[in-house]
Parts: sequence; C-alpha cells; structure tokens
Amino acid sequence: MIHIHKSKLSINELVWNGLIFIAVFLTALEAPFSFTYKTNIQTWQLWSDSIISTIFITDVIYQFRERYFKIHRHGQKPKSNGTLWWSLITIDIMASIPYDVISYGFDLHGYQFFGLLRLLRLVRVARLYALMSNLALVPKALRVSILFCVSIMVIHWIACGWSMIHPTLERDITAHYIKSLYWAVTTLTTIGYGDITPTTTIGRLYTMPIMVLGVGVYGFVIANVTRLFTTADRYKEKSKERLGDVATFMKYYNIPERLQTQVFGYYNHLLNKRLTENDTTIIADLPLALQHELQTYMNMRLIRTVPVFKNCSHSCLKDVARALEQKSYSPGQNIIRIGEKGNEMFMIGHGTVDVIFSDGTVVATLHEGQIFGEAALMRETTRNADVRAQNYCDLYILNKEDFTKIIIKHPDLLESMQKVTTRRSSDKRKAA
Repeated sequence: MIHIHKSKLSINELVWNGLIFIAVFLTALEAPFSFTYKTNIQTWQLWSDSIISTIFITDVIYQFRERYFKIHRHGQKPKSNGTLWWSLITIDIMASIPYDVISYGFDLHGYQFFGLLRLLRLVRVARLYALMSNLALVPKALRVSILFCVSIMVIHWIACGWSMIHPTLERDITAHYIKSLYWAVTTLTTIGYGDITPTTTIGRLYTMPIMVLGVGVYGFVIANVTRLFTTADRYKEKSKERLGDVATFMKYYNIPERLQTQVFGYYNHLLNKRLTENDTTIIADLPLALQHELQTYMNMRLIRTVPVFKNCSHSCLKDVARALEQKSYSPGQNIIRIGEKGNEMFMIGHGTVDVIFSDGTVVATLHEGQIFGEAALMRETTRNADVRAQNYCDLYILNKEDFTKIIIKHPDLLESMQKVTTRRSSDKRKAA
C-alpha cells in the first residue's frame, strides 16, 4: 500500500513500488500494441501476464493485511477515505486478473478489447505520481527514470493511435509501427514532417491536438530534466558564487596576496569537504539533541580519512566523532607549548601547523587530516615541542578522559593509536 504521508521510502518500499511500476510500464506498451495490430497471443505474453498478475495479487493481499493490522491490532484509523480506498482496491483487484491467460484459455482471440482491461493497471502510475509529489526525498535517478518511462508510454500510445487511423495491409507490422513511431516523435517534438503527413480529415483532426500536446509535453520534459540537474549541486553553485563575491570584495579593498591566499584556501576547504559554507545553518531549526546527533555524523565524515581511524568500526568512529570538540586558531597562535602537561590529541580539519623545537627549528609541518599530540592520550607526558598555527586553522580535539572511555569499548582504537605513536617515535629517532 502506498503511503503518501511519508517523507522518505525505505529500500524495500522503493524496490516494491519500482517492481509494480515496471509491470505497469510493460503492460502499457504491450496491451495497446496487441489491440492495434490484432496480434495473436504468444507464449511470452502468457508468462508475462501471469507474473504481472501475481505481483498485483500479492500487493492487494498486502494492502488488505496492512489495513487489517491498523484497524484491529493497533487501533489506528486509516488516513485514507474509506470509499476511495475501496474504489482503488477494486481497481487493483480487476487489474490483477490475467486477461491474456483467460483470452488464450477460452479462445477469445476475436475480442482484443478484453485485453485492454489490463490498462486498469495504469491507475498505479497516478498513485505513484501522488507518492512522489508528497515525498520530501526522492532519488534523482528514480525521478528521471519515471519521467523517461512515462514519455515513452505517451509516444507509444500516440503511435498506436496513428496506426489505427492509417492502417496498413502490409504484413510487416514492425515497419509500419516504426513509421507511426517516427510520425509521433516528429509531431510531439514540433520538428515537422518529411514524408509522413496526415491526408485524411480524421488524420488531421487527430494530428492537431497532438501538435498542441507536443508543445506542452516537450516543454514539460525539458523543464523537469533541467530542474533535476540544476538543483542537484545547488550548494556547490552557491559556494562558487560566494567565491566570486569574495574575489570582488578583496580586489575592491586591495587585500594583500598573502591574506587572499588564506581566504581562498579556507573557502576551497568548505567547497570540497563540506556541503555548504555553514552546514550548521541547515540543521539549526532542529532540537538540540538532534543537532548533536547530526554533528556527530558530520565529524565521522571527517575522521574517516585519518589513517589512525581508517580500520575502526562504525560504532568506534561514532563514539570518537561524538567526543570531538572543534576549535579555531589564528596565524601565529600557539596551540601547544613546550613543557605543558599533555591531556589531548589534535586533528587538523583545515589549515597548516608548524612543529617547533625549543631552539626555533621547524621540524615538521602538518596539514589537513593529520594528527598531533596523540602520545598524551596513552601516557603521562609533557609537550616536547611548540605547535603553532601557520594560517587560520580548524582543529578537532579529543581529550584523554573521553579517549579512555572509548578504548574500553573499542580496544582496536588503542592498538591503532599505539602503532601511529611507535611509528612517529621511530621517525624522530631516524631524523635525529
């Protein structure tokens, strides 16, 4: 049963509704073709009709079962109007009948219109459209696929209509259908004709509304496809526009090149690593607890790229991400000082920091995605070097208390951290 009050469908619901739509789509192509050209029922049609009928019967049973559980088990009053529900379920039951199988079994070959009753399945297209219209989140690929299939159906029906108006005595049904399809496409796309033109009054009367319909259909398809692709990366486009505004701003105020480089570096970081320049604005209207939960997943996306967390489990990553605290530093600002008692580890989200010994020698420069100060999480230690921000930096801090709680639940993190610390110590000894 379709629920148009949901904001998002589960994977199972998407697959099931997709299967029903494919069944409807195949019926919408085959039934008008068989009726127009009065073809004999083939073995594959019997199998196809049986499978499609089975799908619809299964769905009808599911709808009855769901309604029963809502009313009798959970005491819920169905959201849909009772009369409307029974009308739709009646149509679904009629659409479940294997008309091709019945026609073949009772030798009803002269009654092609009987097979057209299968087009009752098209009601599902309208219901699917209502579902998509009311859902907040619909995969772009699904929207494009449905739009494409509906366009194919409309063109096919119009071609079959043209074939009925201009029947042929030729035995080559395929060639005649392709000619009709060619006429339908050239008319709907308003391209014009080459060699196929309406020559009868009926043909002209049929063609005129198709021409008018073609303008609308063609415009509708182009508008929808364009909208799908232009809205897909709207946040990226907004960020790029912002970069243009920033460039104009800095040129107007004659900002020094050094500062421009830092500003553009930060915006490029936002463009490549985040969805927008301010992700928190998107979730600002949610309750605080939900904001914290979403912030956790935003942090998880960041730490997945850090080698020390690469092989950690999902639950471990989530615990670490939840414990992280974000802090910003300005160019030249000390993050760690020599002699301080270590109590936290730092992860670089954006920016560059210098590791400086007491004699002023810069022994290392660390970049985005790297960590420092991790030794303090595993043992009592004092800092043996200064760490200073080279430019504007966003750092994520994990303190010792939170780390201790996490490694009790996830010993694999401690093992990974020890490997990194051992490797760092070995590198330092080699450098010395």
